[in-house]
Amino acid sequence: MNITTDTYSLFVLLLSLFTLGATLLAAYSIANAWRLRNIRLSWKCGKLFGYPLFSTLFLSFSIVVGGYVWSMEMSQYNIILGSYSWMGLSWFLASYFSTKVYVTDHGIVKNVNDPSQTIAWHQIRDYVEKPTEKGSEYIFIYEENGRLKTKNSRLIRLELLVPDEKCSKFDKLVTLKIGKTMSPVTGTSFDIKAFD
Repeated sequence: MNITTDTYSLFVLLLSLFTLGATLLAAYSIANAWRLRNIRLSWKCGKLFGYPLFSTLFLSFSIVVGGYVWSMEMSQYNIILGSYSWMGLSWFLASYFSTKVYVTDHGIVKNVNDPSQTIAWHQIRDYVEKPTEKGSEYIFIYEENGRLKTKNSRLIRLELLVPDEKCSKFDKLVTLKIGKTMSPVTGTSFDIKAFD
């Protein structure tokens, strides 16, 4: 065996491991999204027309290169480019589902893969709404465990940009779930970054 064969084998092994990892991450993200119940509202939050930027570009590039290789009949690269395309699709699905915001009867899920970005309605202690060009920015202040058990209970801040077309429905849900116990403070009277 020479160095070229060893390098190629290592490359194929790494590609296989990354493809397997991307597949498992996609399955995990999809399973987390499917297990959500009573979804009242959801929207895409990616940087590229609502889709995740880097995974969308990687998937597009993989498809373009795969199409080129197929049209040039370079069959020796089919397996490698098939792995790249599958990895791109898996990465895209994982990113898409993890950047999508879900509002349920039980709370707000900003990232299905990160429990710290999931808050129940009863955990919210205060919130601020600030209109922006693309919608409304909400800042929710909530307790880590939902109840103040000690003086050292931690308050956490969650920022959420609600698009224009979802603002009225989201505002109705917020009013229904927590509006009876508190009223919103509009962000026009002070600098919203003061909470940082």
